[in-house]
Amino acid sequence: MRGYKMNKTKKFIFITAVSFILCFFSVGLAFSMPSGPKLFKEYYCIDCHTLGHQGGTVGPDLSKIGKTKSLAWIKAQIFHPGSHFLLGTKTKINGKMYLVRMPGFKTIPPAVANKLAEYIKTFPSRRQNFSYKIPKGLKLFREDNCVACHTINGVGGKIGPNLSHIGKTKSLSWIETQIIDPKVHFTYGVPTTINGHTYLVIMPTLNKISSSQLDTIAKYLESLK
Repeated sequence: MRGYKMNKTKKFIFITAVSFILCFFSVGLAFSMPSGPKLFKEYYCIDCHTLGHQGGTVGPDLSKIGKTKSLAWIKAQIFHPGSHFLLGTKTKINGKMYLVRMPGFKTIPPAVANKLAEYIKTFPSRRQNFSYKIPKGLKLFREDNCVACHTINGVGGKIGPNLSHIGKTKSLSWIETQIIDPKVHFTYGVPTTINGHTYLVIMPTLNKISSSQLDTIAKYLESLK
């Protein structure tokens, strides 16, 4: 049996096609990975952590973390923060007390986690300049520990439903009621299916927050379309 032979035209087309695919694939690889600073913002690290006098104060200042923590420690903290700190307890870090509430980023692609960890490890050797202002509603959402149970844009817990697009289906008044008196919408302790996922209804009533805080959080969530 004779082997298959391409004529010159078919060979040229084949080589051109393969070259195009390889070129396209390599370009995609080169540009698909965001930069460290962009990842630091996209995964909302800056919302909870201060970096160069900018960012949130829910978690410890990371401006000098590269001096005290290894790359392996930082990677573990991204994936499984419970390996270092006990969720829900207060821990003293750099002379300040923090409530441990950091969600584990278990779904983050390993390559992205590596890139993010490597970037964080460079602190404080590089000068940081983030022109980023945390939405007040998101800041309160994190400070009131809503993030422990709910995910927004890939960040947060999975005990409760994903809120990344809640504004598409729920009104401002519905959201406000859900925050201060969730029993109006769901029966406590009963499994409920929401967006194809079943959750046990255990959301606590947040009736101790001020009316202005309620308004700010609810409007922020309603803006998530």
